[in-house]
Amino acid sequence: MMLKTLIPAAAAATLLAASASADDKPKTAPSGRTSPSAALFERLDKNKDGFVTRDEARDATELQGRFAELDTDNDGKISRSEMRALDNERSAAGATSKERR
Repeated sequence: MMLKTLIPAAAAATLLAASASADDKPKTAPSGRTSPSAALFERLDKNKDGFVTRDEARDATELQGRFAELDTDNDGKISRSEMRALDNERSAAGATSKERR
């Protein structure tokens, strides 16, 4: 009986982990190029652990004073999905500037 419960639970955990890691893969722009935030993330993630720490971001002028704002879960590091907020800001800023024309 315990085995019947354990197997579906293990399968669900595996699927959940796979979907979470898929969200942290570098995203490409519609043109097939890497998005600006993905390129920045790759450059800053020196140890390639999938996160940018305060130490890794220290010299990044793009993140000057914005680390805490981007670290939305307050874990002391920025994930790929948190870094994507920069792309969203750029998209919104681009749309606003086009509306002004």
